[in-house]
Amino acid sequence: MKYILITIFILLLSSCTQRTTPYIHIVNRAIANAQPIGKKVLKSGHYLAYKRSKTIKGSCWDYINRVYFHAGFGRSKRVVFKSNKRGPYAYKYMIKAGDWLYFINHNYHNIEHSAIFVAWIDIERSRALMLSYKGGNSSNPARYKIYNLSSVYRITRGR
Repeated sequence: MKYILITIFILLLSSCTQRTTPYIHIVNRAIANAQPIGKKVLKSGHYLAYKRSKTIKGSCWDYINRVYFHAGFGRSKRVVFKSNKRGPYAYKYMIKAGDWLYFINHNYHNIEHSAIFVAWIDIERSRALMLSYKGGNSSNPARYKIYNLSSVYRITRGR
């Protein structure tokens, strides 16, 4: 009986190791509808953040760079839009699932931030779901979060 209880406990504990996200239906739809390059990036990002719960310490940039390497686009990236922090900013319809965006984070002191675009939540209000690592050598893995993307000043895409 003791061994049965221990086995059940281990099984229950192991089933709790994967993180979950309330946005999984949006993520799955974005992956299904993404172009092949974006699909690879989104799958790699989700795998590292949620399946493996891999923490890549460093900046937000370091995390996204690792996702792109994992997806097979280490040096195969191209900038499709480039400006500066003061604008002009990218047109919303240029952004595709899996894009690496540099933007002004209006949710946090208007600092620059990088994250991976997943899907628009409300394109009229520039609200989008992003896969984001907060940086600052945080020990927390990346997570899905909604950001205001009214100030995107660089778009990078795999090729």
